[in-house]
Amino acid sequence: MPARSRSLAPVLAIAALTLGAACSATADPDPAVTADSELTVEDWTGATITLPAPAERVVCLDGTCIDALTELGLPPVVSLQLDQVQHPDFFGPDVATEPLDGTFFEPSLEGIVAAEPDLVIGAATVHGQLREALAPIPFFAVSLPDGEAAVENLNRIATLTGRAGEAETAIDRYRDTLAAYQPGVRETEVLAMYGGATDDIGIDALDSAIGRLLAEYTSYPWPEAGEADGGFLELGLEDILAVDPAHIFVLDFGFDPSAPPLVEQLADRPVWGSLAAVEAGNVHVVDDRWWGTTGGTRGQQLYLDVVLPTVYPEEFPEPLGIAAS
Repeated sequence: MPARSRSLAPVLAIAALTLGAACSATADPDPAVTADSELTVEDWTGATITLPAPAERVVCLDGTCIDALTELGLPPVVSLQLDQVQHPDFFGPDVATEPLDGTFFEPSLEGIVAAEPDLVIGAATVHGQLREALAPIPFFAVSLPDGEAAVENLNRIATLTGRAGEAETAIDRYRDTLAAYQPGVRETEVLAMYGGATDDIGIDALDSAIGRLLAEYTSYPWPEAGEADGGFLELGLEDILAVDPAHIFVLDFGFDPSAPPLVEQLADRPVWGSLAAVEAGNVHVVDDRWWGTTGGTRGQQLYLDVVLPTVYPEEFPEPLGIAAS
């Protein structure tokens, strides 16, 4: 995981770019192979990426890259988010990927160059500024405007890596999983929230990648944040109490490793203790190695695998997606 700061500002930036909620994409061109066998696609900023041959050595600067490469069966040579790469629902602990020095906002350019990549993939709103510094190494910038864009993103990266067949298989599984979970608003209100301290919390708004997805399958009665906030809202406990969701999924950023877990800190707040989810024992701390890092095809299945069997166990006694395999 990237180094974390005590301020929510970088966290919101991480979410905005890894989940891709803040930026709009240009028109979606079909990936193309030119007459001389060069591979050409547009990234999500409209920049044209051309490779002389399929990329075999890829550097990942964000979680959506890891998501796509997992679907394609191509481990990154180096990555900032090694915990996600090594997670069993991605490449697993035995993967040969090496860690990249630096932080999410300032990855090591020397480390990227030393990896001798054919392609670097990162988030448009933070890593896009590295394009010129990395030239002539091709840089593919990601910014997913909605959930369905994950399919197009996977297809584009598959074109650049020569793995169209793997992408087709992954997309079929993705569509089958989402269909098996039967989209539709259900009873029982759900909240996905995040934080690093009791005075430093927020929610995945309706226009975040997680919020958008959960609103298709659960009761997710939370407002939109607006483009400027990237789908994430700082929201007080009193506002959460006004809705009083039955289940709360908590992403603990762990800003201070010496501090108690966030839910233990919140336990000292009377408003927190009065929430129905807290009283019923329905507060669920999610896996911070991948939760909130990606809006890709794999990540969307994992969100549903965690939330729906937990909230609706009679309807979904077991996960139906990635976690079931």
